[in-house]
Amino acid sequence: MYSLSQDEFRSFLIRYHSLDNFDRLSERKTGELKPAAQVKKLMRRLGSVQYDPLNVAGRNPDLVFQSRVKGFTPELLEELLYKERYLLDGWDKEMSIYPSAERPCFTRIRQAEAEDVRNYLGYRGQGEVLTYLPQVMEELRKRGPLGSRELQMGSLGKGNWRHSQVSGAALGYLYTSGEVGIYSKKNAIKTYAPIENLLPEKLVNAGDPFPNDDDFFEWYFLRRIGCIGAYWLRSGPGWLGHYLSNPDLRKKTFKTLEEKKLIVPLEVPEINETFYMRRKDLPVLNEKNQYDGAVRFLAPLDNMLWDRLMVKKVFNFEYTWEVYVPAAKRKYGYYVLPVLYRNSLIGRFEPVKHEKGRPLTVKNWWWEGAFNQKAPKIREAVLRGLENFAMYLQADGVDAE
Repeated sequence: MYSLSQDEFRSFLIRYHSLDNFDRLSERKTGELKPAAQVKKLMRRLGSVQYDPLNVAGRNPDLVFQSRVKGFTPELLEELLYKERYLLDGWDKEMSIYPSAERPCFTRIRQAEAEDVRNYLGYRGQGEVLTYLPQVMEELRKRGPLGSRELQMGSLGKGNWRHSQVSGAALGYLYTSGEVGIYSKKNAIKTYAPIENLLPEKLVNAGDPFPNDDDFFEWYFLRRIGCIGAYWLRSGPGWLGHYLSNPDLRKKTFKTLEEKKLIVPLEVPEINETFYMRRKDLPVLNEKNQYDGAVRFLAPLDNMLWDRLMVKKVFNFEYTWEVYVPAAKRKYGYYVLPVLYRNSLIGRFEPVKHEKGRPLTVKNWWWEGAFNQKAPKIREAVLRGLENFAMYLQADGVDAE
C-alpha cells in the first residue's frame, strides 16, 4: 500500500488526467503529436468519456478534450467519430464514447442494455416495436443512412417512451444492441447505418474476447478505475452502469484484482480514505507535475469529477451541475464549469451560450475560498485560460472585465 498526502493525491490525479501541462500529451522523442493523436493517446488511458449533447460552450466530450489538448476543436471530435471512426458512440457509464477497437469487449454491455430496453417495452405494452426491426434494417440497407424522420411507422403516443415514434424506438433498440451505429450527428439529430457499413468487417465480426463472466468483470472493473485514475471501493457515481454498481460483485472482483496484483491501494490518511489504482499506472505516481501556468475549465461530467463526494473530499470543492435544478433554486447558474489551477479547484465560471465567431462572454465568475484575482499569478493564469478557451471555441476574443 502507498500512503499519500491529500496534496500528493490531488497532484497524481491532475497529471494522470493530463491537466497540468498542454505539452504532456504531445511529448515524445521526435516531434510533437498533432491534436488528433493527442486525443487518441488520452482515450487509450481514460477509456471512456461521457457524452451529453447539451451545448453551451461545447458538448461534454468537447470540454473534456479542450482542457487537455491544445488545438482541439469540436470538428476534430466529429472527424474521429464519424469519418475516421477511431472513436465510437456506445453505452458504458451512461452514454459515452470510447475507442472503436474496444467494441468486441462491450458485447455483454450491449446485450444487457438491449435486454433492459426489451423489458421496458414489454412493461409499457409496446413490445410490437420489436416486430419492426427487420423492416428498419431492410430500409437502412436499401436506402442508405436514415434518421427516424425518414422512417414513418406510426406513433407510440406521448409520454410512453423516450421516442414518440415507432421508428425512433426501433432505431434506438438497434443502436443499443449494436446492429446499427451512428452515421452522423447534427446537434441531437442522428442518422443511422448498419454497423457493418461503418466499421471494418474484422471488428464487426469479432466475438466476445472474454470466455467467461469473471474474465469480463476483471477487465471491466479495472477499466473503470482507469477512467478515473484512482477510485474507492464504496458505491458512487463512478460505478454507474451494468455490473459495476453491484457492491457484492465489486468486492469479489477487487479481491481477485488485488490477488493478481493488478490494482494497488493508495491510502490518503488526511481524508481517511483508501483508493485503488491500476498497477500499470504506477509510473504516473512517481512523475512530477509540470504546471504550464494556465487555468483549465473542466467539463461538468469530466472523468475526474464523476464522483462529487470524492471531489469534495479530495479537492475541498462542492460542485453540482445545476442544469436540471429550477432556476429559483440554483446556487450558482445554469451551466457552470469548475476552474482548475495547478492542483486546486479555485472557482467556477459561467459562460454565455456561445455562437461561433462571436466573443467568449463571461456571464458569472465565483472565486472559491481564499483564491482571488488579486494574486498576480492567478490573474495571469485566468487570462491565459480564457484565451485558450476562446481559441477552442473559435471565438472573437474574450468579453470579460
